Amino acid sequence: MDPTGSTGRGQGRKTGKPTLSDVAAAGGFSPSTVSRVLRRPESVSATMRQRVWRAVEETGYVPNTAARALASARTNVIGVIVPSVTNSVFSDVLRGVFDALDGSAYQAQFGNANYSHLKEEQLVRLFLGQHPAALVVTGHDHTPAIDSMLRAAGCPVVQIMDLPPDPVDMAIGLSHAEAAAAGARHLIERGYRRIAFLAAQMDMRTRARMDG
Repeated sequence: MDPTGSTGRGQGRKTGKPTLSDVAAAGGFSPSTVSRVLRRPESVSATMRQRVWRAVEETGYVPNTAARALASARTNVIGVIVPSVTNSVFSDVLRGVFDALDGSAYQAQFGNANYSHLKEEQLVRLFLGQHPAALVVTGHDHTPAIDSMLRAAGCPVVQIMDLPPDPVDMAIGLSHAEAAAAGARHLIERGYRRIAFLAAQMDMRTRARMDG
């Protein structure tokens, strides 16, 4: 795969029919605690969320919203989740999605995660509960909860901006480390030695560029 912009397909979809009670038994929780984490994660501590989602992953349980989606007819909605609507990069992404769908039978709905993993969890759960035709998410730095829901989504999932080593389904993006390394090599070949690196914020993609 070309690290600067090809498309890949992962093999991570999970199957099986464990129940919420199985998750509770595996982790030593009450079923109501598991239910709260799945439905209202903001009402549970981060530590408890992580413990519950670890049990979800171990049992292979599919949250109710995703399970209903697997068994139901799809809508014509394509959900798009971005971390910011003020960053021009993601504004361009949204414009591209809307332009591509113009005149088709599909319509896009977008959500702004505002660089919050908790908000992203809520948006993924919300979109999957609407039985979308597809879901577009940004990057691959997801919580275990998000990763589990995406792998059980039952609809096409596209991760954009990056090329994860193990994509949920499809990925369109680039290797930020390789891109930065190529830029640095070009400058070094031209004789530059004191090379500065500037970034607006230290997110996952910025760290990858620094590593490159």
